[in-house]
Amino acid sequence: VQRIFLQPSKVIERALATERPWFTIAELGFGSGLNFSVSADEILGKTDKILHFISIEAHPLTPNDWRSVAALRPHSSTAQALAESPPPLLTGWHRRSMHEGRIQLSVFHGDVEDGLRDLADFQQQPVDAWFLDGFTPAKNPLMWRTRVLGEVARLSRRGTTVATFTSAGQIRRDLAELGFAMTKVDQRPFKRTSLLGECVREDAPNDRPMTPPRRINVLGAGIAGASVARQLAELGVRVTVYDASGVATGGSKMSVSALHARLLGDESPAAEFRARAFHHAQSVHKNYKAFRRTGALQLALNDQELKKLQRIQAVYRPKDSDDVDNDWLSYLHSADLNTDSQIEALGGLYFKGAGLVDLPSLCHALLDHSHIELVAEAKKPEKDDDWVIACGTNSRDFSLGIPLEIGSVWGQLDWIKPTSAHLTVPIVGNGYAIPDEDAWVVGSSYEYRPWEPAHASAYNINANRRFIGAGEVTPLHHKRAARCVSSDRDPIIGRLSERRWISTAHGSLGTSSAPLAAAIIASDLMGWIPPVSRRVLACVEPRRFIERQARRGVKRVGPESD
Repeated sequence: VQRIFLQPSKVIERALATERPWFTIAELGFGSGLNFSVSADEILGKTDKILHFISIEAHPLTPNDWRSVAALRPHSSTAQALAESPPPLLTGWHRRSMHEGRIQLSVFHGDVEDGLRDLADFQQQPVDAWFLDGFTPAKNPLMWRTRVLGEVARLSRRGTTVATFTSAGQIRRDLAELGFAMTKVDQRPFKRTSLLGECVREDAPNDRPMTPPRRINVLGAGIAGASVARQLAELGVRVTVYDASGVATGGSKMSVSALHARLLGDESPAAEFRARAFHHAQSVHKNYKAFRRTGALQLALNDQELKKLQRIQAVYRPKDSDDVDNDWLSYLHSADLNTDSQIEALGGLYFKGAGLVDLPSLCHALLDHSHIELVAEAKKPEKDDDWVIACGTNSRDFSLGIPLEIGSVWGQLDWIKPTSAHLTVPIVGNGYAIPDEDAWVVGSSYEYRPWEPAHASAYNINANRRFIGAGEVTPLHHKRAARCVSSDRDPIIGRLSERRWISTAHGSLGTSSAPLAAAIIASDLMGWIPPVSRRVLACVEPRRFIERQARRGVKRVGPESD
């Protein structure tokens, strides 16, 4: 890696010299992540820059493979971090933030041309150095196609370097025709030569990247606002968070929240968002004491629910493997459930990476950063400042005339004394039942109009009788909160105007969806490739209601008092 890529490309010298707070490397062929981990460790040890490493891989490794790779590089903190939260085996873009934001990995699983097309459309910051590491043209001809190299050239600016292990004459000539000044690098005694190029073509744009804001304001200190504030702070942006009620006082007040995937089996954009949000949230939450991994079960108690779980299992089962399950999602037959959990169900899904989140503690931890100032007062966004709106249902008051079909839906959690039932892991699905030593938590009601607390408690207990047992239940206390939801139940994430963004309507998904929403907004602010597909961006786009309202009118959400 040093001899072929880093040293010829002068990565460290150029990173130190640039005025930008980050250095960008783009790679074709992620493989075992060796180029990435070595580059990241070098940037961390020898500069104060942020590394944005972009890579494309058609055949990603499994989680077990990543653990094996990490075992081979025990002294690489980046290799260990990658093994702890590897990108899942799902097609498309994934983002991983490591070392308190100093290392940002954007990796694409799929065809190289699809990934490059996305980069051409979304990546606004220049690529400083290309690593072309897809074996030799004879072994991997698809990666060395002329149109692939043409996309590399189109994404380059004057001064961008390109380094390759191969020294094939055709590759050297192709890159030269595309505007790179090519030279051979002596690699003896390991091999004869490798290639290095520098973009010098006259029509290439100068290295003049877009300038992200140095300061930004966030309205709302719940999980949505705290997540985006922390993401931006770690990228060097000064953030002021305004919330007159304080930290985590709305829907984020619950001290017990289940992180699970809430998967859909229809392969829709909403389903794609949920699956990616779950994996992304795990990679973020694992860094905080407020998260405790427990695993979780989603059970089928009737034929309709069983068919739904089977559809989900079919969608997410590895396509190129004979294994029935993958590392993060396991399908359990009724016999397995009755034996292992003593729960009578027709089938179930086990989410290995699921867990419990103390939302108030997490929000406080996210906001504990030297670049974040918390102001406990109301603040009306000014048009000349940069703002992220993340204040639940009140967000529609600051949407700049863009109609948002959002409203409040109340919910309640109930703490009860542990019963004699055999409940070892959280049960999730339509509400949840969570066992713990001192108290179990059951919920959560979904109230289009607020119920009386006693009515909500009875509902939560009765809805979970299959799990907590038929005996007497001793209530301890309850918590109520209003959750902001949209008319289509998908969150609202993205840009409202040149200087305003929004993250709201996470509903009961906030524990998993807010971190990915933060990464989407931060990517737009920084001029980076987003961590999701085009269709997911369209699914959560704030303007999506305009065309629907022209067709069917405005759809009201929540009680009239909203």
